[in-house]
Amino acid sequence: MTSNRLAVQTGGSKVRLIKSTGAWSYIDTTAGHGWIPVSSLVANEPQGSGNSTSYRWTASAANVRTGPALSYESLGLVAGNEKVSYLQSSDGWSKVATSKGTGWIKNTLLSSVEYHAPKQLQPMTRSMVKEVQGRFDASISAVGGSRAGSTGHSSGLAADFMIKDYTSASGIDAGDAIAAYLAKNHERLGISYLIWRDRLWLAEDGQWGPYSTGGWGKNLESSRGWNATTKHMDHIHAEISPSRADK
Repeated sequence: MTSNRLAVQTGGSKVRLIKSTGAWSYIDTTAGHGWIPVSSLVANEPQGSGNSTSYRWTASAANVRTGPALSYESLGLVAGNEKVSYLQSSDGWSKVATSKGTGWIKNTLLSSVEYHAPKQLQPMTRSMVKEVQGRFDASISAVGGSRAGSTGHSSGLAADFMIKDYTSASGIDAGDAIAAYLAKNHERLGISYLIWRDRLWLAEDGQWGPYSTGGWGKNLESSRGWNATTKHMDHIHAEISPSRADK
């Protein structure tokens, strides 16, 4: 696999098939024309419960309001981690169907993933963190590990290496060096992907590509929004492959 990556297509994305050759298909996407493995495509649009309905979970107790602003009347308070049906978004709010009726909840109070008590860091993750800290401790201000919010972190398979002075040239160089080390040693360390300075690196093709504009992390646009942290300008996210979790 030597061709440059155009973008990352998230599951359920609709594309137009132009032609197929062997195990690869040439498709038309929102990011342009490109090739994708035939095994990654299905002929019919995926159907879930409620067809096109998607879901959110309340990140904490939240008021359900009759309109998309704090000035609107509350229909009631729903508990944290309640599953709600997402209908539409407007000005930082989402219209959702809840146990208190259909109304609006602020996006910052919603999550695209259900809360589960996070697992402890897995052995491969601990080993990766120890190695990186041993080599680059002077460039790292802190390390984030097991937490709720993302599949990798809540599964104990991801670590965030916070970079000192990340806006300075020296800080960027230090982060680049850590990211390059992780990519070079990904097979031994069990790393499946990295995110650093709004760029995504995948072990499957060994390439860096766009993150926030490349089809990855789209849920952040309507929930937390894009900033220095969600674009990973201040830290490197390193995630272990689930197949290596028990190593």
